[in-house]
Amino acid sequence: MKAMRFHQQGAPDVLALDEVPLPVPGPGDLRLRIEAAGISYGDVLRRRGGHYPVPTPLPFIAGEAVAGVVDAIGEGVEPGWIGKRVYGRVHSGGYAEYGIGIAEQFLELPDGVGSVDAVAVLSDGVTAALILKWAGRLQPGEAVFVPAAAGGLGNIAVQLARLYGARRVFGAASSEQKRAAVLDAGADAAVDYTRPGWAAEVIGMNDGAGVDLALEMTGGPVFYETLEVVRNGGRIVNYGNASDTDSPVNPRQLLRRNLTLSGFMITGSYMEERKVAGREVLAFLRDGRIRGDFTCYPLSEAAKAHRSIETRASSGRQILIP
Repeated sequence: MKAMRFHQQGAPDVLALDEVPLPVPGPGDLRLRIEAAGISYGDVLRRRGGHYPVPTPLPFIAGEAVAGVVDAIGEGVEPGWIGKRVYGRVHSGGYAEYGIGIAEQFLELPDGVGSVDAVAVLSDGVTAALILKWAGRLQPGEAVFVPAAAGGLGNIAVQLARLYGARRVFGAASSEQKRAAVLDAGADAAVDYTRPGWAAEVIGMNDGAGVDLALEMTGGPVFYETLEVVRNGGRIVNYGNASDTDSPVNPRQLLRRNLTLSGFMITGSYMEERKVAGREVLAFLRDGRIRGDFTCYPLSEAAKAHRSIETRASSGRQILIP
């Protein structure tokens, strides 16, 4: 089968279209013919050699979130999986024509939900739901701040915050065009978080009060300003570090204002909650209550997609079509 992988870390051009052996499902696994594979910022970090909390053995096939049709199963898996259209996460790498993953972690897709839409919404929707409801403990009537709100996860997080009953949702994006997309997703207001002082701008729009819950994925100066945008007693959930920089935290910043700062990474965590969140978000997608924003590329153009993400030219979820 064909797979896009890198043999060394570096610029997007290290991604190469290779012929590799067809993966064989082990016990508890299923194999699917991949119809759509999501690209995450974590894939970019691993490809260029940035900090990532999980090892990246070379050569490496990136990507986890995929949708497609099951064509083979491993020992212990019900034969009824064969032929089903599913969404889930593969552990063999998603930038490929086929992938394998743990069967019980896949969701069957209902009629009317295509593979591209499933990846565009579910790959970010499950993560966003876990960040908002489980890690962030969002309650109806609260105010929420979402960074990178024109990106794949940010766009879905804005929509989910509304569905979960947030009173106000503030988004952030780096360009006027992207901020317009944030408003279109349902945010009350969108700010430019590349400019200093944006936290005061959000507080002013929230009747002079900080938000109850802020998401954070940038690191660096944006991280420190995110601490400022939250009210006393509020919560911050960090789920990334796009700037790839260290951001030391003085504990006095937390204790003086009773702030709760937590980290979130979906890999290897929240296993049961992921199933609940997946079914919930899939129902939102099936019923038309949530929609994805995405751009598709053929598998051979993975480098082009990575460049678009790195240069901040992209919006929504970037998706590969094997």
